[in-house]
Amino acid sequence: MILDEAELCFGELSYETRLVAFFDILGWKNEIIAAGDDPRHIARLASAVRMFNANAGTVGDAGARLTTFSDNVVFSKPFAEGDVQWLLQGLATTQLGLALHGFWMRGAVTVGALYHDEHIVFGPALNRAYHLESKVARFPRILIDQSALEVPADTDFISIGDASFLDPFTPHFWDRVQNGTPIQQKTLDRFNELAGTTIPVEPVQVPGVVALANIAQRLNNELMTTDDPKVWDKLAWLFDRVVKSLGGQATADMLPKSAGLVAALAQPPA
Repeated sequence: MILDEAELCFGELSYETRLVAFFDILGWKNEIIAAGDDPRHIARLASAVRMFNANAGTVGDAGARLTTFSDNVVFSKPFAEGDVQWLLQGLATTQLGLALHGFWMRGAVTVGALYHDEHIVFGPALNRAYHLESKVARFPRILIDQSALEVPADTDFISIGDASFLDPFTPHFWDRVQNGTPIQQKTLDRFNELAGTTIPVEPVQVPGVVALANIAQRLNNELMTTDDPKVWDKLAWLFDRVVKSLGGQATADMLPKSAGLVAALAQPPA
């Protein structure tokens, strides 16, 4: 409610119809606690957010905007039908890349009314994306708002159902993206360090099964050490999907649980 014209010190503004992605990283608060004052761990956290900025920098649209606060990220651009496939694949690739570093994304993509400039972002579309991310997505996945977006046909990285979401955790998707965008040497060096493997540098190719196995191992380690049932539930969902995509039969239920998790699960519901 506007009481008088003095409240309109910045003039009048209008929403635009924009393609909107809102996402964050599960367990970010715990990541910060675990990092403490260690410069290497702090740099690892910064690398996750910088990955968003690096990918946003490839957008050729002058109207594209990116706003970050801690691990919360809002990306938007003026809506154009042909950009949907591009944005979804870019997010899927980012989701897969972050998983290799042990970061698990959750988010949502929609289209709607939004105001987004270099300093502020707000509007019904952001409210909708935030609702889907925080109340519906639950697991480490990026939902596609089916009420606002038609899922592009013949895509190999989307799971279609009651809740459609990006599904990049397959060797096929990794191999296809890598063939289109060869891995840079510095990225390969970092992968070798994290995975404890040595991939030949000519040509620079990391097989999808190797990348997915690395992600499965990271999930395995977190599942066996977490004391939080909610964290276990979210990561178990992704672990089961990744292992299945590799042709494995193991499930998270087969893994040993920490003593703290066993104790927490034994507690009666609040």
